[in-house]
Amino acid sequence: MSVLFDAFSYRVNKTPDGFYYDRWHGHVFPEISMPEKLYFLDRIISALLTHNKLFIRTDSIEEMIECIGFDAFRMLYNRGELEILDNWWVPAFMYSGDTVFYMNMHEKQYQDKICSRLLERKGTEESRFMNSILKNVCNTSDSDTYDFWDNTSQENMYEDFSFNDRIRALLNIQSETIMSISNEDDTWSAVRLCLFERSIEWSKQLKTDEILLEDEAKRYLLYKSDIQADSIIQYFKQVLYAKGIPNLSILYYNDVISMKDIIRVRDKVAFGNFTSWLNNHNYSVRELELALLNGRSSNSMIEKWLRWAVVCGSPLLISAGTMQTLAGIGLSFMEQLLPQFSGQKIPVLYFDDVLSKQFNSSKMSRKLQSKFGF
Repeated sequence: MSVLFDAFSYRVNKTPDGFYYDRWHGHVFPEISMPEKLYFLDRIISALLTHNKLFIRTDSIEEMIECIGFDAFRMLYNRGELEILDNWWVPAFMYSGDTVFYMNMHEKQYQDKICSRLLERKGTEESRFMNSILKNVCNTSDSDTYDFWDNTSQENMYEDFSFNDRIRALLNIQSETIMSISNEDDTWSAVRLCLFERSIEWSKQLKTDEILLEDEAKRYLLYKSDIQADSIIQYFKQVLYAKGIPNLSILYYNDVISMKDIIRVRDKVAFGNFTSWLNNHNYSVRELELALLNGRSSNSMIEKWLRWAVVCGSPLLISAGTMQTLAGIGLSFMEQLLPQFSGQKIPVLYFDDVLSKQFNSSKMSRKLQSKFGF
């Protein structure tokens, strides 16, 4: 029950020369604007409230810290809910006469650069903690495996760029092959496709339940495989809105809530039941929608009445000993006869009895208003 949080990878920049590179071109921290931060916070919080674990790459560490804060990052990492994978990848191009060649480059010795930037931007404590993490994460036996996954992704990108007519039409690719790019726009397509293929390959290898891509990349998935991947994480936001729960990313950004509030939800039994329910239903948006729509159906009233009748009504008719026996039989019989009740209630209980109470709309609104002196 995990998600590959790969959304930061798609922050691709354009160099002064007109070519498209990874957002870390020049080894400078890619500053995140306020709208971007809210965008990422929305997805991070939704992922944390729907999945047990988040995978990120080492090249996403600093952006994750920038979005959620260092204390929250350390908390999630120490609890084992955030797993970091040793991978720093930089797409690049090489001139050769009038031809532009695509290259897929892995940077190996980047740990000191991360710690140096954190020291400058955050402080000594953050830099030292990150150094201890990177000693455990980087240059392990898994690193070569990750490089192999990247090479597989690159080969898949080569094939799509050169031979997949649907992808070529979608991206308006003019160059004949990836090895002979003839215009600037096709360098953009090559980078985007490689990021997309890498997300797909890594998610498959890690066996995650979901990938956090960017919205544009989802179109590639449809054109590549005729699969329309609905996202529980994105649907989650719609459910929060429908339930009257305020925008959690705005609350987090304005320090009305913190990672401790999110962890309080994650530590509840209802969270584990909910993620298990999602896993048992293959993280299907449709199944969650049906469960939420049926969660307050007449069947729930029948179950409530039956439980009340067995537990409360029996003493009016029979002795205490007989009542206990029949109550046990009655409850057991009802659980077997109506097993759908517990299944239907899990998503409803999670949203209505856990999230709605933890992030009470009136309470959060008052806190937010007081934050701005209203």
